[in-house]
Amino acid sequence: MAVLLLERVKIVRFFCGVFLVLMIVWGISRWPEAGRSLYGVKDRVTLEGLPVERLLPHELRALVEELAKRRMQPPENAGFFPETGELIPEKVGLGVDVESTVENVLRAQPGEALSLVTYAIPAAVTSDFFTPVFKGDTSGKKASITINVAWGEEEIPAMLSILREHGVKATFFFVGDWVRKFPDLVREIHREGHEVANHGLYHGHPNKMSRAELRELILENTRLLEEVTGAPPAKLFAPPYGEFNSEVLAVAGNLGYRTILWTIDTVDWKRPAPEVIIQRVTGRIEPGAIILMHPTAPTVAALGAIIKNLKEQGYTLLPVGKLLQEG
Repeated sequence: MAVLLLERVKIVRFFCGVFLVLMIVWGISRWPEAGRSLYGVKDRVTLEGLPVERLLPHELRALVEELAKRRMQPPENAGFFPETGELIPEKVGLGVDVESTVENVLRAQPGEALSLVTYAIPAAVTSDFFTPVFKGDTSGKKASITINVAWGEEEIPAMLSILREHGVKATFFFVGDWVRKFPDLVREIHREGHEVANHGLYHGHPNKMSRAELRELILENTRLLEEVTGAPPAKLFAPPYGEFNSEVLAVAGNLGYRTILWTIDTVDWKRPAPEVIIQRVTGRIEPGAIILMHPTAPTVAALGAIIKNLKEQGYTLLPVGKLLQEG
């Protein structure tokens, strides 16, 4: 009797084992479908009109990336043609946020219809690039100090010391001929965190130059400044003598440079008394002002008082690039 009972137990165990194996095999065979139900996109969800239900995350990402390639549009820069005076406006591009799109689809409830998450891609060169800049954003009390450097190397250390003392960053526009002579000073200015920008390869008259000469004036100085500092300079061009015409604006703008002039000219190159320079700036200051200076002894004598006065009036002093971005 005991032997018979033992045999029955063995038979039951055998069939239980077979059943368990069959269940495991069935479970494995069903795993892809079960996994899609657990981890995939919910039923009846569509993306851009396409059914995406049950797609697993990696499959969904591949689909979104493919859709993004078809949907994305690169921006188109503005262009200016001085021969005809024609200004071709920029076109904003379109990008697709793949990560956000995938997340939205995976979180979607059954039956939801979704679209790609898109964003605008601004053009690098806009119509504004073909207009000279006389001031920056006027919505708040912000201004910029610009220092055009073609001479005056003996005054640079003192100017840097004053700017450092007051926690102010300025924009230095360099002439290439000067950069070649005093690369260490350019590097020091760059290390101090000031904005390095372009005043032309040499101090010629832009209005008398051909397009090829203007391109060389800007691009060769950019190459030189990058070689000296190890970083590309700001895409800001202060034309020598403040000269500009439609050709200058067209060449600079088509190269991706803003043409920078000024709101307040200290006329410090005539070396007036420091008090005169102080009054010229503090008496004419306005929101968005670009203040033009040069490295002269009276400028050094006036600089600290100017900064102190402007701060007391509630002004924040920014490099030109940031002043333009604020707008």
